[in-house]
Amino acid sequence: MPATARPLQKTQAILLLSMLPVAALAQNGPVFVPDIPVARQGAPLAMPWAGGMNAPHFSSIDLNQDGLQDLFALDRVGNRPLFFLNTGTPGQARYTITRAYDQVYPFPLLHDWALLRDYNCDGKPDIIAYTNAAFAVYRNTSDANGLSFTLAYDMVGSNYVPTHSPNLYISNIDLPGMADVDGDGDLDVLTYSIWGNYLEYHKNLGMELYGTCDSLVYEVRSRCWGEYVESLTGSNIVLNVPCQFNVPNPELGPGGPGHQEQGAGSRAHSGTTVLPLDLNGDGLTDLLLSDLSNPHLTALTNGGSTTHAVMTSKDTLFPSYNVTVNMQQFLGASHVDVDGDGKRDLIVAPNSPTDAEDAHGTWYYRNTGTDAAPHFEFQRNDVLQGDMLDFGTGARPALFDHNGDGLMDLVVANEYYFDEGGDHSGRLALLENTGTPTHPAFTLVTDDYAGLGSQGLGPSLHPAFGDVNGDGKPDMVLGNLAGNLLLYINSATGPVAQFTGTPALLSDDQGQVIDVGSNATPQLFDLDGDGLLDLVVGERNGNLNYYRNGGSSTVPAWHLETETLGGVSVNEYWSNVGFSVPFLYRDTTQAVILLSGSEVGGIYRYADINGNLNGAWTRTDSTWHHLQEGMRTAVAAYDFTNSGALSIIVGNYRGGLSFWATGATGSPAAIGEAVPPPFSLAPNPASAWADVLWHAPWAPGMRLDLLDGLGRVAFTAALRGPQARINLEGLPDGLYIVRIRDGVRQWTARLAVAR
Repeated sequence: MPATARPLQKTQAILLLSMLPVAALAQNGPVFVPDIPVARQGAPLAMPWAGGMNAPHFSSIDLNQDGLQDLFALDRVGNRPLFFLNTGTPGQARYTITRAYDQVYPFPLLHDWALLRDYNCDGKPDIIAYTNAAFAVYRNTSDANGLSFTLAYDMVGSNYVPTHSPNLYISNIDLPGMADVDGDGDLDVLTYSIWGNYLEYHKNLGMELYGTCDSLVYEVRSRCWGEYVESLTGSNIVLNVPCQFNVPNPELGPGGPGHQEQGAGSRAHSGTTVLPLDLNGDGLTDLLLSDLSNPHLTALTNGGSTTHAVMTSKDTLFPSYNVTVNMQQFLGASHVDVDGDGKRDLIVAPNSPTDAEDAHGTWYYRNTGTDAAPHFEFQRNDVLQGDMLDFGTGARPALFDHNGDGLMDLVVANEYYFDEGGDHSGRLALLENTGTPTHPAFTLVTDDYAGLGSQGLGPSLHPAFGDVNGDGKPDMVLGNLAGNLLLYINSATGPVAQFTGTPALLSDDQGQVIDVGSNATPQLFDLDGDGLLDLVVGERNGNLNYYRNGGSSTVPAWHLETETLGGVSVNEYWSNVGFSVPFLYRDTTQAVILLSGSEVGGIYRYADINGNLNGAWTRTDSTWHHLQEGMRTAVAAYDFTNSGALSIIVGNYRGGLSFWATGATGSPAAIGEAVPPPFSLAPNPASAWADVLWHAPWAPGMRLDLLDGLGRVAFTAALRGPQARINLEGLPDGLYIVRIRDGVRQWTARLAVAR
């Protein structure tokens, strides 16, 4: 039952919509802060710190049981689950990112692909997820206590005729078709398999055997469902091709002579996504397909029957009646209701984690027909993605007050923006802090800071800032893919930095060009405490290189002390690839701390550095505060709120950033009023209601208050979980304060009520 806010003369407790588990962070650890404002081209971004997307596939689910369909996505890049909470109204969806479900089982375990389908017909979508050339099923057991899942099948099998197989084979590369193909009410499977380029139909016998749809008992009923075949040499579809290697007495298709070119086992299947849906309202299952080498979707229309599927026509430029899908590469289509009007739309995105469209890769087609007979019309090429900070492939934040105004800005490096011609050039983006010393706010000034994108520097750039020539102006040292460092001198005559001219290739004090191997990620930091900036450089191999500045404040001399500084390695035991990105800082006791991103994604933390530059540093954590943002992470930390507590910005390979507030990193300060609150309000401004979304670990004993403009308490109630909906009917328009307190600390946020 929704929470209800009454007029001031009537006090009413708030009832929680759901009580949900949240990420198990340390008590004073970082909390996700999605509301730090970011503007782009004069307009605020709806969810700037969502972390980016590169290869997501989407499913619908009511996460908080409020009756509105939310969106779940699993991004193949780093296997990152993403949760988009629908904070709109019935018929008009509006989304915000939430981290409240990050640690709900089994989401942290999912990889490659995961589809949400209601296999047992209880009205709640279950999780069907890839596992070891097969799929597992997690039953949705959510109730009034919140979202939950239970493992129902660890590996689903199928009768392949004449022998049973322990697993129903599905490639980790593909997206299989999961739908009621034959119209009997249970969940069937369409997938390409070891037979190659024919589509295999696994019929669910649950209804036939038990009269219910709550079982997954599969048998192959056709090895060439739809009687078509993919070409050996590309993505061409050949229709009307029965196969001679079909199962005995197949349910779908009579069998017949095989196609001369494509026989059973003629090639290993190289990758196809399958979306079964009814495209024309005739009650038959049609298909949307994409092949590994195809920038388009192909629609196949079923001209047969429910007992004999025959694909009789194709649209290789779907939807040819509107804007054709056209992006690199290997696409996957998701059939979900994006706008909340009750009709499922299409989101088309890359299904490949590499070398695919990365900044405008979520094409949204709105269904202007009916759910039974859809008509898809193109709306935008960056749905949800365009509401985030997304820098293509890769995002690594660096701190730099570029205009000398005393407010710390961010320069964000990426690997590259995808280019169809293969010219994948890296760039830097400038996020200028346009807020105040206690309330940061950012404006995306440019996505090509210093014009580096046109200088032919290639991908994988990474900057470090500091005054290396003693003129009082910060310069830029730029690492590149080749492992070298370029020095850009700040030529500004005013406070705003200017990096122009030809950069110098940095050499060490022996005259040798500095080369750390690959993917140089430098930081300028006075490591030995002599007042001179040294160079600490991460690299692909996961170690740190230390170049001590043995020169002067005006003429640096970089001496290679060690290539294995502190014994640091951010590699997992199974890999020699680490992609270390160092961030060194001094805490309030002047102890030097190292945080580093990694290939796998965990944030590594090292201590015991002071006076121990020649020894092994102590690794205190390899998954620091469980900040798992996906693969190839990078971190920057700064007290953006002037509270004595660091904020943490984490970048990842999907091209986005997340913002976290903490009172435990190098400071004894607790999270308090000066730190961005660990909750958000959506929508804000609001009219009829507002959701309170708590982003930190929830604990019993917290209370929620609503205060009017004079500080009077409209009501107060116990906060029984990390989410509540407040009914604002009867309240006059104006500015209100939402306050959450735990008896020791309190957090507040403003809520505007406007109708």
